Amino acid sequence: MKDATRWLIPSTLVLVLVMLALLTTPTGSKSLSYDADLETLEQAGTYKVGADPFIIIAADLDGDAAADLAVTNYTSGTVSVLRNQGDGQFGEPETYPTGTGTFGVASADMNGDLFLDLVVSNKLSNTVSVLTNSGDGTFSSRTDMPSATGPHVTAIADFNGDSLPDIAVPSYSSHSVGVLINRGDGTFEDRMDFRTHRAPFCAIAADLNGDGSQDIATTSYTEGFVDILWNDGKGGFSTRTAYQLDTELWSIAAADLNGDFLPELIVTRYSNGAVTVLVNNGGGQFDRSTDYLTGSGGPCWATPFDIDGDGMLDLAVVDGYAHRLTVLRNDGDGTFKNKVEFTTGTGPSSSATADFNQDGFADLAVANWESDEVNIFLSKRGG
Repeated sequence: MKDATRWLIPSTLVLVLVMLALLTTPTGSKSLSYDADLETLEQAGTYKVGADPFIIIAADLDGDAAADLAVTNYTSGTVSVLRNQGDGQFGEPETYPTGTGTFGVASADMNGDLFLDLVVSNKLSNTVSVLTNSGDGTFSSRTDMPSATGPHVTAIADFNGDSLPDIAVPSYSSHSVGVLINRGDGTFEDRMDFRTHRAPFCAIAADLNGDGSQDIATTSYTEGFVDILWNDGKGGFSTRTAYQLDTELWSIAAADLNGDFLPELIVTRYSNGAVTVLVNNGGGQFDRSTDYLTGSGGPCWATPFDIDGDGMLDLAVVDGYAHRLTVLRNDGDGTFKNKVEFTTGTGPSSSATADFNQDGFADLAVANWESDEVNIFLSKRGG
């Protein structure tokens, strides 16, 4: 994942104003106590997919009101779609070719036909593929667009306020995020590239400062920064704030963990076995929270979801080294004291949440890089 090439940015862009917020003095690392009362998930199915599945998402792709799954297969150069049968069981994977080194995947209606399409990043072919939904959860056509070098985990949001989903692509080897503005018919304006720290791994979109526009946050794998690219309201991102954590930052998520209606940032730190929460203080200001130690392995991905039905978002963390799923229970104020662990396949890399069996409780799906499979975990609270 460490390709080397130049960083690309149009010469017409305004000079980037970088505001550094160095959070080098944490409030301390915290271990978590095991709580058997949280053992409310059970593994309810394993599905073989392509080689080296990396990113998994949940979305209703066939319009039957049940969440389906899409997972990228890095070595196979494909994306697998698992269609939900309505009860939390899934049909055999339907596989679609993409580019080479298929990495990230996201879903939205990209062409205005009311069906969810798939947007896939291809790390080795340096392309972004849009797979168009035929209306029944199958994907009959594909459009490839060039990206900067080494596209990774992609985000979709309306960046320029025209109610159309746009694309943000972090390019690991070009040290930038490329923004593709949707024309409304499934085609896009020329890519605009905005600089980040080195090796941006994962991008998300969220309104982080409350101005009504979707900002972009990325993780820097090699330099250990969280970069926030601030939206100017028109889909431009010439200003950024950087928070320094540690090297080998993998995933990032945004969710309101403490009930103040402001999204926190949740970052997985592979090398030190921790999940870090950046607490949103409003106005685009974040504080470093406690680093939560999930175990001895390497946390790859954190998914906010509610395991116990108390209305507060807990965290599901997959650990690619220890081969397990760890759930951190929210104490109600955005802090975490207790955890529970579940065994996954080998080398879990990402997870997604939805109510797969439609019983009113959140479930989880986990992609396993080494064992080439997807695990389904259903909540036992609905039984």
